Amino acid sequence: MSGNNLTNLSPQEKVSLKQGKVILKGQKGIYLGQVETSGNINAAWQVLTDYDNFERFMPNVASCKIISSKGDRILFEQVNVVDLWLFKQKFTVQIEAIKTKPNQIDFKIVKGDLKKLVGRWQIKKISPDQVLVSHTVEVEPGDKTERPLFYGVYESSLEETLKAIAQEITKRSQV
Repeated sequence: MSGNNLTNLSPQEKVSLKQGKVILKGQKGIYLGQVETSGNINAAWQVLTDYDNFERFMPNVASCKIISSKGDRILFEQVNVVDLWLFKQKFTVQIEAIKTKPNQIDFKIVKGDLKKLVGRWQIKKISPDQVLVSHTVEVEPGDKTERPLFYGVYESSLEETLKAIAQEITKRSQV
């Protein structure tokens, strides 16, 4: 991932993170999203690897099912439905994820409606009851999709997804 300058947070961004806001940096398909949430690393890992239940707590995920699982590698199919004003689109992707417990998941598209999707989830313990979830991703729409529109929609859905993940981590940590 070439976006090292994305990881340097300004003092204002650090404050926003502490307040539980989602920080989203990048543009045109290369993004870094971060959110800090109360919870523990185990709950965060559970949430990010709970493929069978993504549609329950992740906005825009219509369905997700595991195709195969072998050791730390998993192949799953995810259907995302994006509905924004007059724009409604469905994307189906098969993603291979390589899990490095307890703090990293690398993923890439194997086939589907996007030209490119590659990235990484990282979980970092900040204190006994605070975790930082970072998501780096490079994404490119298929040929039939209007790029500027796609990126606008993708950015807002990425922010929503990170918020939802943070809420789910907090919820599961309290159990």
